[in-house]
Amino acid sequence: MSLIDVFLEIEIPQTENPKLFHANALSDFPFSKIAVNYLGFPVILISSKFDQTHLSQKNIKLKYIELTHNLECKVWENGKSKIDNYSVIIFKSDEETLQNYFLGITQSLLNSLSKKPTQKEVFETFKNFVEIFRSLTQTPTKTIQGLWAELILVEQSKNPETLLNYWHNIPEEKFDFNADSEKIEVKSSSNLERVHIFTAEQLNPTNDSQVIIASIFTKQVSNGLNVLNLLDKIDNRITENELKEKVYLIVSKTLGNTFEQTTKIKYDYDLAKNSLRFYRHQDISKVERINIPERVSEVKFKSDLTNIKPIDLTKLFTNGQLFKDT
Repeated sequence: MSLIDVFLEIEIPQTENPKLFHANALSDFPFSKIAVNYLGFPVILISSKFDQTHLSQKNIKLKYIELTHNLECKVWENGKSKIDNYSVIIFKSDEETLQNYFLGITQSLLNSLSKKPTQKEVFETFKNFVEIFRSLTQTPTKTIQGLWAELILVEQSKNPETLLNYWHNIPEEKFDFNADSEKIEVKSSSNLERVHIFTAEQLNPTNDSQVIIASIFTKQVSNGLNVLNLLDKIDNRITENELKEKVYLIVSKTLGNTFEQTTKIKYDYDLAKNSLRFYRHQDISKVERINIPERVSEVKFKSDLTNIKPIDLTKLFTNGQLFKDT
C-alpha cells in the first residue's frame, strides 16, 4: 500500500492541539510513522538515536513544509496514545495530488535512511528534501510543456534510469540529456507542426558529438496526464533513490512557484507517445557556426523538420548507452 493510501485511512484529530497527531506505523520503516494533524495535513514522524545534533539545527518553515527537530508529540495509534520526541515534517496542503507528490518524495527519503538512523543521519538526509521544497518558492525556469515533453521521453524509454542519469541537473543547460558524445534535445509543439526553435549551439555541436532531436506533439486536454501522473509512471520503473530525488528536485526547480497551478495542466498522452520522432542534428537546416560573427552569441532560429526523414535509434551506430536506452 502506498503512503497516500495509508494516510487517507487515518482519522483527523478533533482538536486544535498542534502537537497531537493520529498516526499509523509504517512496517517498511520501523523508525517512522505517517500521521495527520488537526488541519488534515500529512505529517511524517521520524524517531532517531539521540546524539545532540538537533541542538545545532534550526527549524524550517517554507510555503509547503514545516520541519521541526526533536519535538515532543502526543501520538494516537491503534486507540492508544504515547508521548515521545520526533523529527516532524508537516506538508501544508490538503490537496490530494500535492500530498501524493510530497509523500512520493518522503518515501525516497525514508528508503535512504538506515533502520536505526541517528539524528545526524536524518538531518543530512533532510538537506535535499528541504532544497526540493525551497525550490517551489522560486521563479520557474522552463515551461510546463517543455518539462512534460522531457518526462514523457523518459517514461517511454527502454531504460528510464539511463536517461535520468544524463538528465540536466539545472533546466537552463544547453541539452536536456547529455552523455558527452551523445546528446538529446527534446522539442515540443502544441500546434501539431514540427517547427521548433533551436539555439546555434544545439545544432552545431563539437565534431565528436552526435545530437539527436526528439520531436513531440503536446496538446492540452482535460482527460490527459499531468506532470505528477508521469512522475508516478517513471517512479514505478526506477529503483535508485538518488535518481528519484533528482527527478523531484528538477521538477520542483523547473516549475518553481507555479507548481500548484501548472501541475493541473494535462496533455494528450497517446498523441505525445505516438508522435515521438527522432532526428539527427546534421539533417536539420540551421545557421552554421562559420556564419556566426565572433562577438555574436545566443543565436536562436526556427527550423522546420516536416520534410526531414526521422531516424530509428535502434539502427544508429553508437558506442554509448544513452541512445541505446532511449
